[in-house]
Amino acid sequence: MKSIKTYEISKGVNIRFFKSEKFKTNSISLYIHLPLERKTVTKAALLPRILKRGSQKYPTLTELSRQTEELYGASVGLGIARKGDGEAIRFNIQFVSDKFLNDKITHDAVELLKELVLCPKVENESFDKTWLEQEKENLKNLIEGLINDKKEYASVKCNEIMFEGDPYGIFEYGYVEDLKDIDEKNLYEFYKNLLNTSTIDIFANGSFDEDEVVAELKTAFSAFADRKGGYSKTKLACPEENIEVKKVVEPMPTSQSKLVMGFNCGIDPKSEDYYGLMMFSCVFGGSPFSKLFNNVREKLSLAYYVFSSADRQKSYMKISAGIEADKFDAAYDEIMLQIDKMKKGDFSDDEILSAKKYLSTSLSSANDSMGAIENFYMGQILIDNDESIEELISKVQKVDRDAIIKAANTVQEDTVYFLKGAQENEV
Repeated sequence: MKSIKTYEISKGVNIRFFKSEKFKTNSISLYIHLPLERKTVTKAALLPRILKRGSQKYPTLTELSRQTEELYGASVGLGIARKGDGEAIRFNIQFVSDKFLNDKITHDAVELLKELVLCPKVENESFDKTWLEQEKENLKNLIEGLINDKKEYASVKCNEIMFEGDPYGIFEYGYVEDLKDIDEKNLYEFYKNLLNTSTIDIFANGSFDEDEVVAELKTAFSAFADRKGGYSKTKLACPEENIEVKKVVEPMPTSQSKLVMGFNCGIDPKSEDYYGLMMFSCVFGGSPFSKLFNNVREKLSLAYYVFSSADRQKSYMKISAGIEADKFDAAYDEIMLQIDKMKKGDFSDDEILSAKKYLSTSLSSANDSMGAIENFYMGQILIDNDESIEELISKVQKVDRDAIIKAANTVQEDTVYFLKGAQENEV
């Protein structure tokens, strides 16, 4: 990849270095990749919750916090990151660049990251049982609490329906019913297996001395042996012949109904056609001046919010809208009408120009955030694409009307999920 440099620690374990002088902080993230699978997804969601509680050297949150303060207020974070049909457990540390200190803390920061990744608090080949029970309860509350965020809940439900039997339909935070079978021993075995077999990427992003940080990371993680894992290959959401659209209505006592629609696109994320899909989604529903915003929301007042987004890795498009329960038919019909207009080329040259400006600004803004830079290049690595943000912008600028129409005509309705607001006695 042209904008980042890659250094190999061992087969399947790579350092990805991105030089940036615009931030006062540096960031190092370690990703442990694994496929999205029902049998492991709940363990994967639970694991970082245990690991961030403490380690051998820092066995309590207080001691861990004291060490981050010693590193001039460094911050550490652990969690899961979903990408296509795979996921990753992510460890991150951010700290002030040595350039702005009368001290050098890069070595100590790398050592702290190593401690969190490789040296968990363990006794008798088991994680701390008390911690585990507490975090199982916390994860249970998070999963069950999804219902309180109706917008996110509707999005997850549409995914589950559209991709039933497919890894992409799996909820990345797992399932309450699977928690009972996880104990301190089998979770530790799961952790050890991941360390020994999974593909690992280590991102170093900031104003580092390149040779120094690469040497530090190679030394810290030299224990990682060769592995054959590789990345999860994502199956594209391709249009089907004679498709029967899945339509699900779920009544729920809520003031605002949620409509989520899923569409197959089937466009290879590395193909030139993908840039036409980006432009289509932007003109159609991915911008403040989109067809959906101007017609469904502003002109016809059929939605509180409405937008579309295209997933590059999976090659599908999702439309989300907040509507009144009795406006479902009108909102649905207008959304489908606007898709039909896009397929026929019923959009202006000004809309194309505005979409190019909007996408260019949005993509360029990724360079203003260390997290966004890392997220972009992680996505590129997973699809084996070597283009930079700047190259992507350049390709978007070259998209013409025909490419947008072509992309529009790949879009196929697959799933309609309607979270219908209802009175208590109607549910």
